[in-house]
Amino acid sequence: MLRPSICLDAEPGPWGTEGNGCLTSFQLYTDGSDRRLQITSCREALNGYQKGRCFYSFKRISIDSGSPDCADVDHFFPHVLKTDRVIPNIDGVWNLVLSSQGCNRGEGGKFAKVPSLKLLARLHKRNEYLITSHHPLRETLLRQTGKNEAARRDYLQGCYTRARAILIHTWEPPADDDPSF
Repeated sequence: MLRPSICLDAEPGPWGTEGNGCLTSFQLYTDGSDRRLQITSCREALNGYQKGRCFYSFKRISIDSGSPDCADVDHFFPHVLKTDRVIPNIDGVWNLVLSSQGCNRGEGGKFAKVPSLKLLARLHKRNEYLITSHHPLRETLLRQTGKNEAARRDYLQGCYTRARAILIHTWEPPADDDPSF
């Protein structure tokens, strides 16, 4: 049985990809299994903070599904951890970032590595910005990570510690451009 999990900027339409391999928008559903969920529907909401830049390298990206620079929606803590159930709500918006294709799946990309502590601090800063700016994602982030800043920091640190215990290796790309956020 499918139940709604999260729906951000989703549009009705066929499930699939554009001709260039970029996924189109979807509503997210979960059936309690370990299979991957379509998470591309949150591109626009995440881009409001990232301003057309890769979360990891600051490389220019696009949220237009027809663009060759179409951003991937990436799990900060790798999706492979879902099977170990060590990261609660791994498909939650708190754990999703826009990534260049190179950082997400290119040679030297993140794949199943844990982003560095510097990148973890950037994720915390991003989530705090969305919460304090009263962004539409505010309530979702509060429910997913904690009611106050200290609880949210502890939540992320706990996820990081558990992820490192399993995946061991960390990853951080060189900056491709000046920091934008």
